[in-house]
Amino acid sequence: MQLTNLEFAQRIVEAAKKVGADFADAAIGEGRHISVEVEAGSIRSTEAARTDALLVRAFVNGGNGTVSISGFQSDGAAPEEIAKVAVDMAKSADPDPDFVSLPSFEPFAELPGLYDEKLAQYAPADAVKAVGAAVDAAKAVDGDAIVMADISVSAGTGAIANSLGVALERRKSSIDHGVFVVIRRGDDTGAFYDFDAGNMLADVDLAPVATSAAKGALAFLGARKIETKAMPVILGPLSTYSFLKTIASATNAESIQRKRSYLADKLGQVLGSQAFTLSDNGLVPGGLASGTHDGEGARRKEVRMFDEGRFVAMLHNSYTANKAKEPNTGHATRGGGIAPTNTFIRLGKKTAAEIISEVKEGLYINMGSLAIHSTSGDISTSVDFGYKIENGRLAYPVANAMVAGHIFDLLKAIDAVSKDYRTEPGTIMPTVRIAHLDVSGG
Repeated sequence: MQLTNLEFAQRIVEAAKKVGADFADAAIGEGRHISVEVEAGSIRSTEAARTDALLVRAFVNGGNGTVSISGFQSDGAAPEEIAKVAVDMAKSADPDPDFVSLPSFEPFAELPGLYDEKLAQYAPADAVKAVGAAVDAAKAVDGDAIVMADISVSAGTGAIANSLGVALERRKSSIDHGVFVVIRRGDDTGAFYDFDAGNMLADVDLAPVATSAAKGALAFLGARKIETKAMPVILGPLSTYSFLKTIASATNAESIQRKRSYLADKLGQVLGSQAFTLSDNGLVPGGLASGTHDGEGARRKEVRMFDEGRFVAMLHNSYTANKAKEPNTGHATRGGGIAPTNTFIRLGKKTAAEIISEVKEGLYINMGSLAIHSTSGDISTSVDFGYKIENGRLAYPVANAMVAGHIFDLLKAIDAVSKDYRTEPGTIMPTVRIAHLDVSGG
């Protein structure tokens, strides 16, 4: 009788303990992936693939032995042989006194909205039809539009077991559709991007994405250079989303403990304004990055990393949590890293329009992340999708602008977060105003 993936993972863990592992875990994932890309009106690539993978970790005196197999099939595979290879590697690895334990099992309630059988049955022909419709929709806005569109659909199952009682099975699906449109008028060029994503087919509305991108590209025609000076900078919803993800990623405890982050030795300090409260929650029903457990099988938890500007918590996996003698937040990736899930900033009391209306002269960044150096915290990035703000309104698109500064100065200068926002499953994207930032007109 063939073992299920969970049973096979449990057999590996049991075998690893028998041959000398202090701790062991095993994860098996399988699924299907479809992607289609269109460039300049022609299909650039179409892919339909299966992914089947096994990852086993064994620990002896803190030393780690890892076995990774892509294209894994349990038929004919011997759990005992796989376990022995991992344990032998762990025995030969250097001991790590900072390793304490893998996570123990914690009970949980299932999260709705993470798996859709419709996406599991989504056909390559459906994906081709979707990107074709995107091209048509963009060209309906402007017949000369140059359209790059892609759609990616995945659906799969996973199982993870460890030597401390973790035994989990999970299913996840996703769909992601993006459109980038370029429109030229002689020497003038306008461009814009938009997207939609979700875990369920009902989460996404594919039709408006290309229309929005094409209208955005038209709006960026006629860009002008602006004066170099310090001024208020407002991040639109898409730019806010990228910015918050970047900050959340910097709260990675591994980078901080290894002194590779600008947040090293800053825990407990006030680094931002009272308007800046940032949280991460992987337990939001239907969230794009939601799940009951992380890549190690630890129960996910909601974490507030910044509270009114004070850096109060890091994101942990089991290793960093034990090293810091802090609770595990459940943010491990399967490869042993740490990653945020669904990131939220506390909303303010004004609308985005009101926040913009209060600025006499400034810069509005519609899309794109502020490039923050992960170690120094320095910021120096070009603004490809920005508008000059004059007398409380978006006056015209800007060309060749750059912003510069330091992340701590920026965080302290946040003086407004909108109460309205764009939403995607599991997250919200408000507008954020930075009272002053150095802007270069190029």
